Amino acid sequence: MTRPNILYIHSHDTGRYIQPYGHAVQTPVLQQLAEDGILFRQNFCINPTCSPSRAALLTGSYPHENGMTGLAHRGWSLNDYGRHIIHALREAGYVSALAGTQHIAHAGGGAGRSDEPWKTIGYDVDLGRNPTRGAVEFLGKPHDQPFFLSVHFDKPHFPVN
Repeated sequence: MTRPNILYIHSHDTGRYIQPYGHAVQTPVLQQLAEDGILFRQNFCINPTCSPSRAALLTGSYPHENGMTGLAHRGWSLNDYGRHIIHALREAGYVSALAGTQHIAHAGGGAGRSDEPWKTIGYDVDLGRNPTRGAVEFLGKPHDQPFFLSVHFDKPHFPVN
């Protein structure tokens, strides 16, 4: 059985208000990805704040179970970064790459374990890489094993005081 490549795209505060989910905000590239791949329609936000929500998606556990009950840049962290999906995928033969703001590790934290150079420093991208540019660069390379490419955008983030 051929294992599919996984492109995980996450953006702050977007919700389902884009074209693939039937809304008027035109996102033709995301629409094409949805048509060519898998679009999950039964999604639920497990937490209304960034870090706990992302951590739940990437660990498969509730924030009160995984330890991420607050924001990473305010000191919260996972109880066990070994529960991050990247480790299960690695055991299944996947190579991983991260482009963008993962926001589940505070400065010096360890969530940015990646086989490519897009490791995180806190919740910012190493070397100041643009998530889109980093993802395009990664996708443009030949791959001899399946990959998990995790692309995270901090826009369109609502203003925070």
